[in-house]
Amino acid sequence: MLKKIAICGIMFSFLSLPLLAQQTAVPDAPPANRGKMGRGNRSGQTYQMADAATRAQHETDRLTQQLGLDQATSQKVHDAALAHSQKVDAINATSDDNQTKQAALKANADDFKTKLQGILTPDQFAQLQSMKGRMGRDKAGNGRHRGDRPQN
Repeated sequence: MLKKIAICGIMFSFLSLPLLAQQTAVPDAPPANRGKMGRGNRSGQTYQMADAATRAQHETDRLTQQLGLDQATSQKVHDAALAHSQKVDAINATSDDNQTKQAALKANADDFKTKLQGILTPDQFAQLQSMKGRMGRDKAGNGRHRGDRPQN
């Protein structure tokens, strides 16, 4: 009888060993800084948002190419885009609620649009507006994004 109890105890120990090996989350650890997930990213991978200078340079390069900007205008656009990106970072760093942040981001975007209107020629600004209109709308004028499928 004692042998059977000893064997059962040993088998129970071996069977419960994997339960002891599981790791538990540390409750005091801060969440990982994961940034925003990209559109269509279903694998769970995340990326860190680029810094303000990099985002401003990408925006300037895009506008310079699409609108055919000269060097002086391109530099003015870069300065405005850099100020815009830095302000976006400052807004996102606050501890305000999402509704307040959203309102501040909208005001910042409107300010950037006004600055671009002062920098670009009327033709270039109109071309920029038409490009932005095409990006977010389908032929029927619905606010679909490019990756969305029409509902059947």
